[in-house]
Amino acid sequence: MGLLHHDVTVLNFDQLYAQQPRLAERADEWIELADIASTNLFCTREALAEIRRRLSGRSSPGITYIGSGNYHYVSYELLSEIDRPFSLVLFDNHTDAMRPQALPGLLTCGSWVAEAAVRLPLLRQIVFVGVHSEARIEHAGIRSKTVLLPDPVSPDRLLSALSADDVYISVDKDVLDRSDAATDWDQGTMRLQQLVRALHALVLHKNVVGVDVCGELRVPPSDAWRYADEIRLNERANLAILDSVL
Repeated sequence: MGLLHHDVTVLNFDQLYAQQPRLAERADEWIELADIASTNLFCTREALAEIRRRLSGRSSPGITYIGSGNYHYVSYELLSEIDRPFSLVLFDNHTDAMRPQALPGLLTCGSWVAEAAVRLPLLRQIVFVGVHSEARIEHAGIRSKTVLLPDPVSPDRLLSALSADDVYISVDKDVLDRSDAATDWDQGTMRLQQLVRALHALVLHKNVVGVDVCGELRVPPSDAWRYADEIRLNERANLAILDSVL
């Protein structure tokens, strides 16, 4: 049991992690993605192919920091690399499981879970933790694969909900209370220590084949001084998440 790969990769879509020096210095690898067009909120096939190409060159699929939740769809590519049956544990205030009707052919930050459930046969189960109370699984074809757990959820309840020993963990910090993270999206009420306890339990009792984290506040470098408190809050959360899985 435990985390199979410990390398830390930073995806540089928007220069946000340069604002978090303590986290940045713990990264083993940076992958530059800011120059790829058509990636914010949604991703074209051409952009996704280029992201896939650059991801394929990294040394190890350990812990990946994605950036803003606008790029959470990158998790789809990270899941597609897994070569064994697995469960996805998603800590998120949203299900990200909508099917895009107005944007056919595009992978979006709101649809990637549904796309993964339909297109990745090794993804056997999706356990949502902390989604807001009105959340629904809109795609009828994936409901049989999903479990929705409330916030707060005990580590024992989370572990008992999982059907596989191999798990992938995806964390969007918008699941956290605003006292523990600052994001661009409406946020949940989970406290950071609750998240850390859940992550630690997963690493202790499951084979964790990968982890990703998103939910940064999009702040241009020129305005970083205005949001120094929020950036420090997010860095603290990122480091706590990292320490809980290593």
